[in-house]
Amino acid sequence: MKTLVCLGFTLVLVVGTVAGQTPPARAAQAPAPGELAALEQFLNRSDAELAQMEAVIARIRAMTPEQRSALRREIASYRQLPEPQRQELRLGWGGVSADLQTGWREMMQSSTPERRAEIQAMLQSLGPSEKTRYRQELVEAYLKARAEKK
Repeated sequence: MKTLVCLGFTLVLVVGTVAGQTPPARAAQAPAPGELAALEQFLNRSDAELAQMEAVIARIRAMTPEQRSALRREIASYRQLPEPQRQELRLGWGGVSADLQTGWREMMQSSTPERRAEIQAMLQSLGPSEKTRYRQELVEAYLKARAEKK
């Protein structure tokens, strides 16, 4: 999960850098190709994705220079890893299926802030194998309840 957040930060750093640059004053010149590409990327995003980017940008702006530097080092370390290790970190769930990962994301996004905090507190109190089991139980219950509603 932490890795996914770091990857999200990386994406937002790149997008935020492009989006945060003030274009130089131009007199009736066509926009630079990079500006159009960035604009097209934003136009293709959903409102939820744009809101998520906005939130991440706000968190980055709130970071101290030391925190930004630490995040840059984490990203650099991640990029130095061989692809199999990066894939393993991206999974982060010990090989849990994509359906369960998607279910987890949906469950967490639809939960109240209080419920998310409760789940996170529980996860932090568990060991690695218990975390995996707890996550799987929560997601399976969520998916079962969602299927019953349909």
